[in-house]
Order: sequence, then C-alpha cells, then structure tokens
Amino acid sequence: MLFGGSFNPPHIGHRIIAEIAYDEFKPERFLIVPSKNPPHKSIDFIANFDKRFSWCERVFFEYYFEVSDIESKLPSPSYTIRTIEYLMNFDKNIYLLIGEDSFKNFHKWYKWEEIVKKVKLVVYPRYFEEKSPYSVDFEYIKLESPIVEISSTEIRQRIKKGKTVKGLIDDKIIEEVLKEYN
Repeated sequence: MLFGGSFNPPHIGHRIIAEIAYDEFKPERFLIVPSKNPPHKSIDFIANFDKRFSWCERVFFEYYFEVSDIESKLPSPSYTIRTIEYLMNFDKNIYLLIGEDSFKNFHKWYKWEEIVKKVKLVVYPRYFEEKSPYSVDFEYIKLESPIVEISSTEIRQRIKKGKTVKGLIDDKIIEEVLKEYN
C-alpha cells in the first residue's frame, strides 16, 4: 500500500485513515511517502522535506508502517507515477491510497491514466454525500471509513490565528509544528 502526500503537517486524520486502510487490506508493506517537492504546492508554505519526513516517522511509528524517503531520491518534482514506476521494480501489486478530495481532481494529476492502469486505487471518503459528485471510467475501491474532516491546510490556518490544534496533531510533533507554522 502506498499513502503519499505533502503531510504538511501530518495529522491525526492521516493516521486514522492509514490505520483503517491497514486493517482493511493487511498489506505486506505499507509505505508512507512524504512528497519532497509536490508540484501543486507553493514552496512558500511547505515545511522542508526533512522536517516533514521526521514528523511522519514519529506519527507513523508502528511496525506495519514504513516511512519512505523514496521521493527525495527520484527526479523533481515529485510525481506519483514516478514513485509507482520505481516501486513496481519490487512489487507489481500496488494499492494507492488517496483522499476523495484528491480523487475529485485526479484527472489533473500528471499521467493519471497511467497510474490507474498500474495500481489499485483506494479512495477514502471526505464528504457526506451519498453519491460522489463526479464520474470516472475506471475502477477504484472506496474505503469504508468514517468521515475524517481534518486537513493540513485547516491546521496551518488555525495555528496562524493562534487557535489550538491539540488533538489534531500527534503530541510527539505538536511543539515543532507550532513553531514551524506560527
């Protein structure tokens, strides 16, 4: 299983979704892959890769999660297809875990058509709607999961406004995250 993203910062919602996906699929490997240089993110508001990687290592510390720095070794910017193609050298059976918000814009991803040919796409819900507001012509698996309405953007905004993020961020990293985004 591959769960990638900017993790800017990683939050309890990421952890909950990863735990649910692990429980559902019991993959041999469950890779958490922070994106080194996400092409859709402004470098003005993203913490550096080493910090985000370190935060992920502490948030996803169980033996069944493996935090990988693979995207720091691949060409920039960090495109999911490059990560998948690299991983396919070792395993042809890859599940890609993404949020429904990312899925809604999946058609904008770099080489998205190739991605869906190479992986099993697993989508976790982010909306309360019974039916997704978009249609796709490829197969995907919708993860049965409670709606986790926590986003890294919302967390950064709360910090900027001086509001608490206690309970949204793992206690192991909260002080560093507050310092980074204040």
